[in-house]
Amino acid sequence: MGSIRSHYINFQTIPPLPQGSVVNFNVSNIPLLFNGLNIQVIVSTATAFHNPNNPQSIKSSQILAHFDTGASKTSIDIELAKHLSLIPTEESPSNTAAGLRQATDFVIDLSFPGASLQSFRNLQISSCELSNPVMSLPFKMLIGRDIMSRWNIVWDGPTSTVIISD
Repeated sequence: MGSIRSHYINFQTIPPLPQGSVVNFNVSNIPLLFNGLNIQVIVSTATAFHNPNNPQSIKSSQILAHFDTGASKTSIDIELAKHLSLIPTEESPSNTAAGLRQATDFVIDLSFPGASLQSFRNLQISSCELSNPVMSLPFKMLIGRDIMSRWNIVWDGPTSTVIISD
């Protein structure tokens, strides 16, 4: 038995197309194939460290985060952590593709602009080195299984479509 796949897309053209016009399009798996799964996030100073007497105590940055199914813990680029003046909480061992190393841990707030996903407050994360000029990665955070395990993630590779819900 075969299956029928239908996709309904609502869009507007300028100028408007005449009623009854047919629009054909192709969906590509290229974005997920070459870039993996990435999401816009806002990383901020943890709520636990907010100082009501000093509004400058809150720093945040909107960045691209990459889903890393091999990472047990979410990690931020160490250079971004320094830029945001994040306060180190401890050091812990971290298995990386380059082997075992000591990583600095931080606590952050994390939100997802344009998505209906719940924000995380006072989230414990690790650090990693993503600012290597040789690699020139477009993302500054790795979303680990600590966050992914709280979500339902549907990844349709052939259409490069991902649906995330909490």
